[in-house]
Amino acid sequence: MRTKISLVLLFISSFVCGGWAQEKLSLTLEQARLHAQQYNRTLKNAGLSVKEAQSALWESISKGLPQVQVSGTYTNYLGASADFQGMKIDFGQSGSMQTQVNQLVFSGSYLVGLQLSKLSRQMAEISRRKTEQDVIQQVTNSYHSILVSERTSQLLKQNKENLLDVQKRTQATVNAGAATQTDADQISVQVSSVDNLIKSNERQTELAYNMLRIQLGVGANTVIELKDSLGSLMNEEKTFRLLGEQFEMEKNPSLQLTEQQLQVAKKQVTLEKANWLPTISGYYSYTYKYIKPQFDLNPSSVAGLQVSWPLFTSGGTSSKIKQAKFKVQENENNLVALKDQLMVQERQARFNLTNALEKLDTQTKTMNVSNRVFVDISRKHDHGMATSLDVTTASNNLIQVQSNYLTALYEVLTAKTELEQLLNKF
Repeated sequence: MRTKISLVLLFISSFVCGGWAQEKLSLTLEQARLHAQQYNRTLKNAGLSVKEAQSALWESISKGLPQVQVSGTYTNYLGASADFQGMKIDFGQSGSMQTQVNQLVFSGSYLVGLQLSKLSRQMAEISRRKTEQDVIQQVTNSYHSILVSERTSQLLKQNKENLLDVQKRTQATVNAGAATQTDADQISVQVSSVDNLIKSNERQTELAYNMLRIQLGVGANTVIELKDSLGSLMNEEKTFRLLGEQFEMEKNPSLQLTEQQLQVAKKQVTLEKANWLPTISGYYSYTYKYIKPQFDLNPSSVAGLQVSWPLFTSGGTSSKIKQAKFKVQENENNLVALKDQLMVQERQARFNLTNALEKLDTQTKTMNVSNRVFVDISRKHDHGMATSLDVTTASNNLIQVQSNYLTALYEVLTAKTELEQLLNKF
């Protein structure tokens, strides 16, 4: 009995542990991008839109293929009769099954409609590509943001350790009667302030991880480990080489979408013109009468043609053509404006990256100087040549300079990602 109970408890324990086990992902930046391309929900929806457009294209094609319809009827005249030239005719009852085949022979709007459906499918594919680029950019920025945030925590913790060391030495000086308790308290307050910054930054880091989880399409409890470091991603040679690469505007998804929209507008003009043309369709109908009426003059097989031609619409069709042409002009203006915008955006992206690199170089030198200043002030404080206020001021200055350095570093990574997207690097 005890053995059975133990086995049941073991099974329940395994089930509970398995149910609460957290999934863990260890990802480089490239692996994170690939994961998002496969599991990001926004990108999945974009893929479904492509399939939907493909299905809509086939729907348009099917309208020009044979259409077969089967119908059946049963009629009971409930004893009704008719007198025809002195002869009484009883209607009785009748029943039939009818099969009708319809075939579109010619339709200008059908042919143009097929071309519009193909353009819609192409636009869906380009839109998916644009969404993919946007998702990759978002994942890249989130990845960078987490690395910078974790680096911030490392620097703040190092500052805290340095201050704790100064506090320890200051308290020893106070105990020896060579300094006042106020000096030690000032250092203690600074330690608490840095500790609050650490906690706040840890919460910001978790928010950044949550954003990355959403972008990767994983659960909220998934543990993510970033395998790349800031050092490995800050490749200056690759960054400077990126600045020298040519901008191939024709490959830009936004431009391609706008060009497709212009083509759609032109096809709309053709469609309105095609509505002036006749529509011709043919049909064949076969009727099987499983209950034949007494008096039947209808043949079993019928074939024919139908022609519809809107010869006069009181200027309605002409007005629609003019409206469609105005839409073409609007889309042409949009295309020219987008080309100008992309040229400005490309120059701005290069400027932003160059400016960020120069700013990072300055902030790196400033941080190195601030580190030396803090060490020097701490050493002077140990020898009574600097006050606790000087140490606190130097610590605050160092924290601010480190924050400026990390901000400049993130700006470089962000500007680099923006330029990479514009140059279609992902």
